[in-house]
Amino acid sequence: MEPVEVKIITKCPPHGRCKMYSSVVWLIISTFKNVKISVIPSEYKDKNDPDGPCVVIRGKVVEPSNTVYVSGEDFIGALKEAGAVAYEGINPDVSAFDEIIEKCIS
Repeated sequence: MEPVEVKIITKCPPHGRCKMYSSVVWLIISTFKNVKISVIPSEYKDKNDPDGPCVVIRGKVVEPSNTVYVSGEDFIGALKEAGAVAYEGINPDVSAFDEIIEKCIS
């Protein structure tokens, strides 16, 4: 099984979207078994990486589908599209992602 590289590029200290992206790390790890996650402060990002805050999955920035913020559906869709595989018996839960997102942006 091929690992799916996830980069979270964040400003420090994290607020708003930076805090939101950093907060979903544990949910991603507990849902998908083949992800490799790096949380990278923007001052240490590679020169080819986009400016933060953003989430990059297999080299592609996760973009919000219909809002200003990336939704749970956006995260799960991007991870699955990149080849992330959920643990057996675990169904990726959009509402769990959205709950974290709502807490961080409100």
